[in-house]
Formats: sequence, structure tokens, C-alpha cells
Amino acid sequence: MGLKYQRRYIDIPTEFDRVTLYGRVSVRNPSRVGRLVWLAVPALAACSVASNSPSLPFTANGGTARTASIARIHPLSYYGCPAFGPGAYNEVVTGTAIDRNSASYIKSVIGAGDGGGFYAATGAEKVNLADRRTPRRTVHPRVKYHKFPVPYPWGTSFYIEPLRDEHAMVVLTGTCHLYESYGTTFQQSILSGYSGANWDLSKSFVPLPPGSPSSMASGLSLFAGMVRWEDYQSGTIAHALNWSGLAGSAAQFKFVRPASDTDWLPYQGKSSYQMPYGARLRLRASFDTTGWGPEATMVATAMKAYGVYLSDTNSMGNELYFANAADGTNPWDTEDLSSLSLITLRDFDVLKLKKIQTVPGH
Repeated sequence: MGLKYQRRYIDIPTEFDRVTLYGRVSVRNPSRVGRLVWLAVPALAACSVASNSPSLPFTANGGTARTASIARIHPLSYYGCPAFGPGAYNEVVTGTAIDRNSASYIKSVIGAGDGGGFYAATGAEKVNLADRRTPRRTVHPRVKYHKFPVPYPWGTSFYIEPLRDEHAMVVLTGTCHLYESYGTTFQQSILSGYSGANWDLSKSFVPLPPGSPSSMASGLSLFAGMVRWEDYQSGTIAHALNWSGLAGSAAQFKFVRPASDTDWLPYQGKSSYQMPYGARLRLRASFDTTGWGPEATMVATAMKAYGVYLSDTNSMGNELYFANAADGTNPWDTEDLSSLSLITLRDFDVLKLKKIQTVPGH
């Protein structure tokens, strides 16, 4: 998530965030701190999850994680919970019409500097699993204009993304409820967040009110559009992906549903066709992945079938979110996923846009 102007960003960091990508250290989101952390906790059907140390239905340690025995997971479920009902994220878009101004929107993003390839951001995100024994905690807002109306299930050892976005996701087993937050902290038994949202995973995705961010600038669900290791284990990625573009390459205050907000960053190009947040793009079916590894191939296939949503921005451009395995290990093959750098925005079409809306007050 890029920095938000006016009162939308907090605590500008004095040091750059760093994340290792394909063996090199890169600057990531150098000028922003407060992002909402989503706490997503899907119900576990066949495993018991303690509040602090979940018991998982598989074993994975170090190099054995990739080949560990694991129960076959249905592609539209997450440990016994549906990953949202039919709708925004689970709709196949292979036959959806292309927007008549698709080429102009793509050109506008590239013209603002976002002409590079896609990359997989691995190793930083993890979904926490909770159950009825997990304590519920009030989430204290770090700013007065974002609220957390319900308590979050939160164990003392739950995971918070260690980078500046400080995402948190919790899936509550039994009720299949998802909690997310950005700018999350847990100190002296006090849970705080900059922004966030919660959803019922058993129902279709419900957009937030206009002007509301989630753990991402757009108000979309980080969990819903994240590439999860469980997706790979199931044999398919059966949902749309969240795409984080280059900061300044999208519209400053324009969005389309299912998004509800933007990053508030001024557009850095010259085109009048500025990409709204929530725009859905589809990788062309003709894009050739011959010779690619299984992980990158699966991601490209999902881009062709379900598309990608413009969900956020960052300082590097064209990021895709990947989650660690539920036990916290990073099982992804970065060499395999490096093929994604061959995909650029020129290989996409913008699908027919819904009504373009403006962030309230702008």
C-alpha cells in the first residue's frame, strides 16, 4: 500500500523496509507505515487449533515442507471453511467482455512508470488459525477515523507481518469468519491496528462502504486474493488474485466495486484514462507458459481464468501476495516463481469496468 496523503498515513519510517526477492534485497514501501492487518481464521473441519499453538493437518519442516503428507484440500475451501461464496473472487471471467478503453487504461499505467514484470512476494505473510478457545480482544484503532467494530480472536503468539505493512490475518474455525488488519501491533497484551475489516467466509464477498480501506488501500480482502500454499496443494488456484501496482500509476481517488477506497496517491502519468482501484484484468489466453515450473504456471492459469484485481500499490510495482504455509514455513520455490517476471501489463486486458466511483469528499 502506498502512502496516503492528508491524514491517511502515520508514522513515516526512518528506514526502508527490506524484503528478499529471488536472492536480492530490495526496497519495499519506503514511505508508509500504517496498513490495515486482516485477521483471518477459517474454520478447521478436521483439526483442533489451540489459541497459541495450532495443531495442523500436515507436517512441514524446512526442506520437507514441499513433500509433506497433507490432506487434499478443496480449492474453494480453507481448512474446512469456504474461501467466500460465489461472487467477486470466485467468478470465472474467461468469457467476460473487455472494456472498450482497455488499451488506454493499460497504456496509462505503463506511462506512469509501471512497465515491469510481475513478482511473487513470498515469506512475509501468514494466516493465523483460531478456534473457540482463542481469546477475543478489542482492537484499538491507531487513528480515530478508522474503527474496529468487533473484537478479534487473537492468541499471544499470533503472527504479524514483520514488514512495515504489519498485516495480520485470522480465520476463526467453527464460524468461518475472517479478520484482517493493517498497521497491526500487539504489545503488553494490547492489540492495535491502523485499519481493517472482517467478513463471513461462508457468504459472498461483501464490499465495504465507500471510503473504507481494509488491510489494503482498496478495501478488498488480502486473504481472498492471496496465493496460499493450500491453493497449490489442492492443485489449482480457484480465485482472483490481488495485484499491487507501482505507486502513482493508478487513479488517485477513483474506484470500482468490489473496491471501496484508494491509496490517495496522485497519478504520475498524463493520460485521462487512469486505472481505478478494483479494476479486474485478465491475462490473455494466448500467453505462453511453456517450460515454466508448476508454481508459476498455476499462477498464470489463475490470471487467465479469474484475473487480478488492482488492490494496492507499492514502491516496486506489480506485486502478487503469497502466504506461507500454516505452520509458518515458506515453501515457495523462488526460482520457479521468477518466471512471473516475464508477464507485464501489456499481456492483460481490462475487463468491462463497473460504474467508476469517487472516494467520498474528493
